[in-house]
Amino acid sequence: LAPDVLTRLREYLEDEDFLLEVACWAWEHCTKFPYESPNKWEHPLEFTRLHAEYRELFEGRTDEFLEQEGVDFKAILDDVQVELRDNPGPIRSLLDSLAASEDYLSFCKYMQQIRRRRDWAEGKDLMENGDAEDDDDGVSSPTRSAG
Repeated sequence: LAPDVLTRLREYLEDEDFLLEVACWAWEHCTKFPYESPNKWEHPLEFTRLHAEYRELFEGRTDEFLEQEGVDFKAILDDVQVELRDNPGPIRSLLDSLAASEDYLSFCKYMQQIRRRRDWAEGKDLMENGDAEDDDDGVSSPTRSAG
């Protein structure tokens, strides 16, 4: 596969409008993911569906490009993965996003990262001890007891 096709594919995936679409999708769904490590909570079937939907964003975009170029996607997949790993380029978020589209646990971690960013943007405090469910009034209580 010609390196210029990989370069053009990369540029197509790094298109600002497409990356905004991915970011908006992740922003919308990130609050469903718990803060704890993905190996510490049960994974609802909905997360598998979301992962498939997320992956489809990239596959659809890639298929669109390859159809325009007249190239078979399966024939270049390994080349694309090596290129992005060895030369992540100026937009590291593309590499992180693509990794999340391929691997389910990476996807969960990516969504948790987006959730933390959303919480920060919305001015929400993160509770380190995971006891947020115990607070009915939304006011966090001290983690140490007085005494």
